[in-house]
Amino acid sequence: MEPQTPAPAIPRKGEIVELDIVAWGDRGCGIARHGRMVVLTDRGLPGDRITARIVKRRTHHLEATLQTIVTPSPHRIPARCVHFGECGGCRLQDLAYDRQVADKASHVRDQLQRIGGIDPVPELEVIGADPPWQYRNKMEFSFGGHRDGCLRLGLHSQNTYSDSFDLRECWITDPRASEIVAHTREFLAERNLPSYDPVAHTGFLRFLVVRFGAHTGEVLVNLVTADHPWPDAEQYGAHLRAVCPYITTALWTVTSSRANVATGDVRRAFFGPGVLHEQLGPFTFEIAPTGFFQTNTRGAEQLFGKVIEWIEGQGARILDLYSGAGAISLFLSRAASEVIGVESHADSVAAAERNAARNRVGNCRFVCADTLDYLRAAPADEIAGSLVVVDPPRAGLHPRVVRILAESRPARIVYVSCNPAALARDLQLWRDAFRLVRVAAVDMFPHTPHVEAVALLERVP
Repeated sequence: MEPQTPAPAIPRKGEIVELDIVAWGDRGCGIARHGRMVVLTDRGLPGDRITARIVKRRTHHLEATLQTIVTPSPHRIPARCVHFGECGGCRLQDLAYDRQVADKASHVRDQLQRIGGIDPVPELEVIGADPPWQYRNKMEFSFGGHRDGCLRLGLHSQNTYSDSFDLRECWITDPRASEIVAHTREFLAERNLPSYDPVAHTGFLRFLVVRFGAHTGEVLVNLVTADHPWPDAEQYGAHLRAVCPYITTALWTVTSSRANVATGDVRRAFFGPGVLHEQLGPFTFEIAPTGFFQTNTRGAEQLFGKVIEWIEGQGARILDLYSGAGAISLFLSRAASEVIGVESHADSVAAAERNAARNRVGNCRFVCADTLDYLRAAPADEIAGSLVVVDPPRAGLHPRVVRILAESRPARIVYVSCNPAALARDLQLWRDAFRLVRVAAVDMFPHTPHVEAVALLERVP
């Protein structure tokens, strides 16, 4: 019997090792192995051979930072953006797009098998973006520079949410966003307005939100600040209108929240209607300045189209859980006798009702309720007699929602997920009640690790 080669010793912190990157992880990190240990690197693409410095030793893996690329991956391409490597977004911009899509499909398939216990996985339909650039209809830019007194406006650097860098360009959204950022930064810097410090909770300028109507051509700009007086507010609105005449509405929103999110109460509409309108398929939607809407218009049309395809011709009552502003509900209305949208946020329910009225859709009604509370109160035969569509938050379904649906046993469920791992977990809990018959991966966010998944489930006889 030949002696086995001993596994290499676990590297010490600070040691430089040579690694072969075999995959990328959920946050775009490189994945390699060193002996029996998994190594997560801050950069690196599948097919790269690199040297990396070990920075952390965990129980089950090591963390490392890339030092040099010894042999580049055949899938590696030049990144377009000048901010690549500094910006916290678009971590996969230097990976050929066809490989990005293939890897995302592989990740969905792996999670369904490993977490969901589904074997075999039905044939996975993959829907890529065409083109994979300028797809985002909403960008949230952050102010920075509170530490050095030099106002910056752009996006967060990697691994930090406390400061930002000055944006010069961004390839995943409309190029006019960079113009709006530049004009805003210049105007506010001349007036010595301080950026917000999220740690000390001091300062004034917090976010600049820009939204685009991909099909309507409308442009909304929303400046979000701390809740302090601002004598120059009207001058800012007039300046935007003069230098960016394509902007259709501009607003000033204030917030006292310590949370690092671009929400608040509208203090003033400088000009325009104060909302954005967008077209999805045959429907027109009104989008509030801080309201939720799919950030990839064309991707959403593909995603919703897949949902419609899977239930077309059913003619049944459809229960749309987590219905938001009613986007999926309105699409479903063409394939159903009745659609009931359930949403916990009152503003979204009000927007859904306005959207239904605007589009003259008469077979949708919306209920403002927590999904779990609604299902607890609904008769079991009402749920059982409906086709159910769920589009939950990133965390997935509440375990009790999973249980109620399993006990009610509707004939079909369409599950839309922005987190395939959460989808797989919920499918595992449903393994005795429903079987997965179709699944698709929709790349709504090219050049990032994120992917949407949509699954069709049928009741187990």
